[in-house]
Amino acid sequence: MTSTPQDSTPPTEIKSLTEYIKLNAPAIFITDAHIDLVKEIQSLLKIEVDGIVGPLTKQAFIEFKAENELKYPLGLGVTTAKELLKLKDTEEVSSDQEETNSKGTLNPSAGSRTGSTMRIPGGKIVYANEYIVEGIPLTWGEATKNCTRIPTSSEYVANAIRLAKTWGEVRDKFGSPIRITSGYRPPAVNRSVGGVSNSQHIYFRALDMQPLNGDFRKLWEVLKDSQFAGLGDAVFMGRNKGFFHGDIRPGSRVIFPY
Repeated sequence: MTSTPQDSTPPTEIKSLTEYIKLNAPAIFITDAHIDLVKEIQSLLKIEVDGIVGPLTKQAFIEFKAENELKYPLGLGVTTAKELLKLKDTEEVSSDQEETNSKGTLNPSAGSRTGSTMRIPGGKIVYANEYIVEGIPLTWGEATKNCTRIPTSSEYVANAIRLAKTWGEVRDKFGSPIRITSGYRPPAVNRSVGGVSNSQHIYFRALDMQPLNGDFRKLWEVLKDSQFAGLGDAVFMGRNKGFFHGDIRPGSRVIFPY
């Protein structure tokens, strides 16, 4: 039987990660967490803060746990709470910087050779803040979870370049910042988040995205007029997950619901 915190506060009523750690609370599913605690987690994961554990929140939480080699994909315990709070220590961008950035991006360092690094096939060192293709506002960090997912073949690097160019046209036509919620996913990560076995994310051919200004309708129209061969509509087909999927799969155009 799981014990309760010393002051008998039910873990489902704990409202912050700091309190969770202080009380040494037993683990629960994130779906059972207090709305205020969910909001704090969403803020740290840089996704929409609404206190609802929907598909996007689950995806971001599962990916975070997979990247930090934490067990139980939807479980929230003291160890997970401590890892989440580390994100607060690494935040570099203030809200003022976000509002005044002339490029309209959340990262004022985007386009520079700064941040975490990784060596891609072929031996080149790339940086998290470096654009995959110069002049197109999509960084290696955005597409690889801060350079923690290293592409394993030259083919995947070539796919990344083509993906960035395809996405860049969408970004230009949309004219407003777009957040990337998922990019390259190695097989193990793809399995941990419930991706299909033949997901285009595995081959560095897909991006999941959401408009920061909330104009999903305009973004969808731009995507339909783009060179993306595969489009996942998770907003207008009755299953609002809060993001769209675009991929550069071989073959003709495919549009599918999530």
